[in-house]
Amino acid sequence: MTSLTGRNVRMAIQSIKSTRMRSFLTMLGIIIGVASVIMAVSLGEGIRQQVSGNLSVSAQDIISIRPGNLVDRANDGSISSINYGAALGTNALTDQDLTSLEKLPSIKTVLPLSTISAQASDRNGRTFDGTVIGTGEDFVELSGLKLAYGSFFTSGQSTSDVAVIGKLVAEELFQENIPIGQALILRGKEFMITGVFDTLSANSLSNTNDLNRAIFIPYQEAKSISGNTSTLYQILVKPNGSSQNVTKEITEILTENHGGQQDFTVLTQAETLQIAGRTLTSLTSFIAGIAAISLIVGGIGIMNIMFVSVTERTREIGVRKSLGATNRQIYGQFLVESTIISLIGGMIGVAIALFANFCLVVLTNLRPVATLPIIGLAVVVSVAVGIIFGTAPAVKAARKDPIQSLRHE
Repeated sequence: MTSLTGRNVRMAIQSIKSTRMRSFLTMLGIIIGVASVIMAVSLGEGIRQQVSGNLSVSAQDIISIRPGNLVDRANDGSISSINYGAALGTNALTDQDLTSLEKLPSIKTVLPLSTISAQASDRNGRTFDGTVIGTGEDFVELSGLKLAYGSFFTSGQSTSDVAVIGKLVAEELFQENIPIGQALILRGKEFMITGVFDTLSANSLSNTNDLNRAIFIPYQEAKSISGNTSTLYQILVKPNGSSQNVTKEITEILTENHGGQQDFTVLTQAETLQIAGRTLTSLTSFIAGIAAISLIVGGIGIMNIMFVSVTERTREIGVRKSLGATNRQIYGQFLVESTIISLIGGMIGVAIALFANFCLVVLTNLRPVATLPIIGLAVVVSVAVGIIFGTAPAVKAARKDPIQSLRHE
């Protein structure tokens, strides 16, 4: 049995070598499918680990308050489902909510996070399109983010014209790494830069995709330059004690502020991480599912080419059968060939995905994680595609009549 399998493998390799270009084009669908699936899953896993890591280095007892009913809860209070469209509704958080929370004795710190639309520029006329975030002096402590240069603004600068910027703002707008002390202009008003953040990865504490393009200014200044139209998209709360009891107090007082409407969501740090994980898992699965369609297309390509190969080698099949080859041996020959074509395509796809992930690490802030189980599963799936879509051509080859096959020209 082993010698028979080895012979089938050698014959399959010889057949692939004799039609290199056709074999490569046949593999192309498998290559694209495997590479796409691995990249999609590894990117999702990488972002999930980044978000998890950022949350783990920040304070563990942080409570997040966001507008809209983001989650549905079971009777025991646990999250049963996520409402992905809730954040698209009208913002429900106000300065009255901030004032009410600051009065609670069980709360140590209340940190607003607002955003305004403003194009930044320098004194030389260069412009930069980023995100302007208005926040308080406790942002660094509660977010766990680190500054590369300078310092974050303090409580005494809550109404000062100061700003802390992301790394890309420094590099693209000021064309240097440390523009401390330089002026940044937002809506006609100058802000002095006091700090520059280190390279920042994905973080659930922001509503922007890339914090490296963000400009942080005091919350009151954001309200001032926007004419009190800044959007309060999140409030972070650090309790004095256990966060479990504090969440109930927060829910009660905010519900009262909102006229009995619970049009907001109060989340503990663990729940924030759970939502981020579920969201990324759903998104990754959706993208990987779309990418997997190319595997089916690749499998159909293999099946079509193997049917062509069976037709071209009809006389060869007749000769083998006349020399004593059984239907099972002919079946195995063609099934092994389709499997090897798919396997080689899968291995090439894995190599391309790993190289692409390496390029993303070097050239961007993304950190894809391709684990051995992901790679192993991709290879197994490619082999399964070869077996499934190679079965019909192999059966057709095995059923050919030897006399008719020998007469085939």
